[in-house]
Amino acid sequence: MTIIVPEESRQNKAVWGYLNDMVQMGTPIDAIQVYDLRESMRNGGGPACLRLRVALNETELNAVNPKVLMNDQLFGTLNQWVDKHYRDRLAQEDLADPHLLMESRMALDELTKILGLGSVYPFQK
Repeated sequence: MTIIVPEESRQNKAVWGYLNDMVQMGTPIDAIQVYDLRESMRNGGGPACLRLRVALNETELNAVNPKVLMNDQLFGTLNQWVDKHYRDRLAQEDLADPHLLMESRMALDELTKILGLGSVYPFQK
């Protein structure tokens, strides 16, 4: 598994050390790829600039799970999901709390149901 990070991650000694420790500690992440996103971020960027746009013909579009296509109803449902499951803050000690893992799994389970994806994660099997 590869983690993709912005160039600034390599320039921050603490962040770069942490990322490399993850690779060395036997976590699922075994590679780091760094990309320069500064220009994109300066132009309003953020996650929106990283979205992939794929043009589909009618046959391809008909093969797409319709539950993942954005519309007003899905937008509202996803906003409710975020309001329900996203914490407004996360402290380092929370990462050791088993409740965070349970909360995250419940949130992912609900999200895969909203999007009609079926059981995607090992904990769902």
